[in-house]
Amino acid sequence: MTVSLPPPLGGTAPEEKPLANAPLTRVVVQVRFSSILKIDSKEGVAPFQELARKDYPLFEQVSTASMQFDMTPNGPAFRQIPANAWRFSDPTRQSVVTLTSDAITFETSAYPGRSNFIAHWATILGWIDDTYRPSLAVRVGMRYLNRIAGEAVTRLPDWIKANLIGVALPELSDHVSQAISEANLNIEEGGMLLRWGILPRGVTIDPGLLDPIDTKSWLLDIDAFSNEQRSFDFNALVDTYQRLAERIYAMFRWTLTPAGLDYFEEQA
Repeated sequence: MTVSLPPPLGGTAPEEKPLANAPLTRVVVQVRFSSILKIDSKEGVAPFQELARKDYPLFEQVSTASMQFDMTPNGPAFRQIPANAWRFSDPTRQSVVTLTSDAITFETSAYPGRSNFIAHWATILGWIDDTYRPSLAVRVGMRYLNRIAGEAVTRLPDWIKANLIGVALPELSDHVSQAISEANLNIEEGGMLLRWGILPRGVTIDPGLLDPIDTKSWLLDIDAFSNEQRSFDFNALVDTYQRLAERIYAMFRWTLTPAGLDYFEEQA
């Protein structure tokens, strides 16, 4: 029996509103697929670069390593397996595509709105499909990182629902150095990891995605995903990411008070 989930975990997302003062810092989207070994070589990645280099001309090879478990006559043993990650950036370095032998990731700090972002991601998925024809998508995910910083932190009670503020309330916030909460949620599309709370100056929860800043800040990190194995079908995947983006937006809107929505809608 299908269980209906209450908003914002299920149901239709609110209509998207342009937010001139949006606290959005970075958006990341990824699909993991059945491993394609030739991507690990320069010869194997060259056809993908030909498609990507007009929009993402800056190219970088990053050496990585994964751990492999082997059973030997002397018992279990772990060894490092060298691998490559290929990074393609736009001229401003605000948008980056990272390709490995089992995943493609797109991240940007210059979010162009949901429709345009999904269109950019659809183009990248098309490049992967045309070049490598992956058989399976084994995980899909999308993550939106939001941050309210500096003096604006004192406005949290006006903008954010009280149950997501906690010890960041004005009478306590001056005495809180760090307080991060975390919740794992079921959503119609799969799962969601929600993290929120206070970060002190110079601290980040993810150095690769969220730069530390010189002031106290309040974080709202919304990560929606599905670990369901599925065919790497271009049209179905684009539809899946559209629904994940809508679910994340529904959660973001749920966190806001009416005054918060009004503020983030104001013209900068």
